[in-house]
Amino acid sequence: MKKAGMLLAGVIVLLSLGGCMDRGEQLTKIRGSEQEMSDQIMQEIAEALDAGDADALKDVFSKTALKEARDLDRQIADLMDFYQGEMVSYEGDANSSTLNNYGDKTTEFIGFYQLITTEETYQIRYDHKPVDDENPEEIGLRKIEIVTEKTYQEQGEDYHWRHNEDGPGVYMQE
Repeated sequence: MKKAGMLLAGVIVLLSLGGCMDRGEQLTKIRGSEQEMSDQIMQEIAEALDAGDADALKDVFSKTALKEARDLDRQIADLMDFYQGEMVSYEGDANSSTLNNYGDKTTEFIGFYQLITTEETYQIRYDHKPVDDENPEEIGLRKIEIVTEKTYQEQGEDYHWRHNEDGPGVYMQE
């Protein structure tokens, strides 16, 4: 009987500690670390590109981006033509920011990855919101930018990502 009481007390303590975590900590625990989440986004992008699956790539975009992007279907088709080979590996990470507004949370990732395929090496930048409590239609990918490694290296530190200049969509440069 004593063991059951101690076990019950232990469960209560664990549950109460779990209640002390804010929603972001709970989401991170459920979804994984930010690096794992960032890698998962990159994995989804790479798998869609490898499969030549425009619909799978389009599914990663937020509802807002789908509405605001200019001719996203054409942009994705152009990306599918631009992308050469099949993924061998990718490496990178994402800068993240989180805003907590009276309990409503927004988390944004800006990912920077090198993607190596059997035929080409690319640099990829993406903007993604995994969490937006106030505007759930903004959850998802907003923008993908992809450039060949050669072009990226030629421009060096002067390479200019489009980030805030262009709206949602897909952008590439050879």
